[in-house]
Amino acid sequence: MVVKSSLIGKPNGQSQAELRLTESEELTQALMRSAGTGIYIVQEGRFKYVNSLFRELTGYTDKELLSTYSLSLVHHEDREVVRKKAIEDLKKQNPIPYEYRFVKKNGDIMWVLERVTSTEYRGKQVTVGSFMDITERKRAEEELKRDLKRLRQALEDAVEAMALMVESRDPYTAGHQRRVANLAYAIARGMKLPKSQIGGVRMAAAIHDIGKIYVPAEILTKPGKLAEMESGIIKVHPQVGYDILKEIQFPCPVAQIVLQHHERMNGSGYPAGLSGEDILLEARILGVADVVEAMASHRPYRPAIGIEKALEEISQNKGTLYDPGVVDACLRLFINKGFKFQ
Repeated sequence: MVVKSSLIGKPNGQSQAELRLTESEELTQALMRSAGTGIYIVQEGRFKYVNSLFRELTGYTDKELLSTYSLSLVHHEDREVVRKKAIEDLKKQNPIPYEYRFVKKNGDIMWVLERVTSTEYRGKQVTVGSFMDITERKRAEEELKRDLKRLRQALEDAVEAMALMVESRDPYTAGHQRRVANLAYAIARGMKLPKSQIGGVRMAAAIHDIGKIYVPAEILTKPGKLAEMESGIIKVHPQVGYDILKEIQFPCPVAQIVLQHHERMNGSGYPAGLSGEDILLEARILGVADVVEAMASHRPYRPAIGIEKALEEISQNKGTLYDPGVVDACLRLFINKGFKFQ
């Protein structure tokens, strides 16, 4: 690139910040314009050249830009990040584009996608940068985020409504799903699972007994031991829950987690007799949380057994009925972190 800017004398009729272009360079410039790319050169932190599209995008004139400190046009909240990114990218063979906010002459904020590289001109290093206006794309992304947030809230509200519907039929277990959800969430966090899995565990736990709407209220609230037929009806609730939830487009496998929350590591659970890693990890977490909360709480057919007995149950059956890693995470919560049901 042959630079003919005000640094080395202004050619005939040429603006201060324009290069004198050969025919091939004029073709390159035309291609850059069609790609919507603003080009600039910075030396010792100040603009020394900008192409016409850079001026069009930013609203500044040659006179205003020439020798202006380049970072002064970056939004004040982004300046330090841009400075560090530029320094990092100048050391790379293939710099990675980055985004930031640029302040236009009229004060408007423009989001740009920028890439910088370094070269030498007359024995001094110069930074050559290109950027594209991505303001509309960023606006669309923000609107999409807002839409997703609204949808997520609507989904959470629907889940809460379903949970309340179940609990309204069985006053003895009111709050059970909420307490199980809190414990399952804490276990998943303690295991350092990805956010998507943690969210899936919490959502499934909040409605894991939704299938009990199929169970007659007199069975749910029966004070004595259940008959075999009655016990069989209750054991259908994971399948019923799955059938209710399977068509809902959750962002995680909520229906499958609900279906599997009574499966056990040795295959002795229900409804499918799954074992080991054939059971979703989220369902293994939910299964432990469900057992601990149920044993620690009062039921129509028995008084509360207590948290100590509940922890003893999962400890003694670790690896047999319950996932070892899940059990260890649950024990840490109660023993080391002082977890309590709210």
